[in-house]
Amino acid sequence: MAVPRGSATKVNEDEEPVIGGPISLFDGSFILEFLKPKPSRHATVLMRATYKHDHPLSKKAKKHPQSPPLHLHFQQAETFAVLQGSVGITSTWSATDTFHTPKNTGESKPHVIETWVPHAFFPDPNATEDTVIIAWAHPDDKEDNMMDRLFFQTLLSYVSDCSEGKEKMSILQVMLTQHVSDTALVWFPRAWFLGPLRWWIPLQMQAACATIATWQGMKPLMRQYLSAEDWKEAQRRMIGTKMKMA
Repeated sequence: MAVPRGSATKVNEDEEPVIGGPISLFDGSFILEFLKPKPSRHATVLMRATYKHDHPLSKKAKKHPQSPPLHLHFQQAETFAVLQGSVGITSTWSATDTFHTPKNTGESKPHVIETWVPHAFFPDPNATEDTVIIAWAHPDDKEDNMMDRLFFQTLLSYVSDCSEGKEKMSILQVMLTQHVSDTALVWFPRAWFLGPLRWWIPLQMQAACATIATWQGMKPLMRQYLSAEDWKEAQRRMIGTKMKMA
């Protein structure tokens, strides 16, 4: 029987070694690592993330600075499994909160967030131990605007620095980085009568911000968060066709 694309779950570091991190973000409340995904995942990125359960920021749940607004992805799905602890997610157009643990979302039963499904992760404020999850974006057959290591490393590092006061938050920069990943915010998800306007209006505003950011010389990927080798790859992508502003 054929294996569905993006279905492989179990992490074996002999097969999927760490290629980036650990990176301590958001005042040490969130630890991020990047692993090299094995081919059977068909993934553009594989991450292992840890929420430190005893950190004050993790008690803020949806107000944790790492927790993004409700959003959706047009081209790629996201799959995650919980290795330890408990993580929350708001998802679907009903904006339902659910909590995931190794028992209900372990490596043998990962949760798939399909394309066009609103979602947002947040730490479980009632977790009694550090929460460790693996997450990956798939499939890997999209030529342009994919979510990958350079995208997540730039976005999360920048937002972390802004939350810690090391950088001044620029909405234009965030919108530009987000726009090239084929992602859009979702407003008023339960207002079914608005139909596609719930994502279309935010997408148009995001596109406008991204265009202005580009006029101002901003780049989707930021040099200070990438190695010299990664920056060379980022420049190649930003000059080429892999990061179109459509």
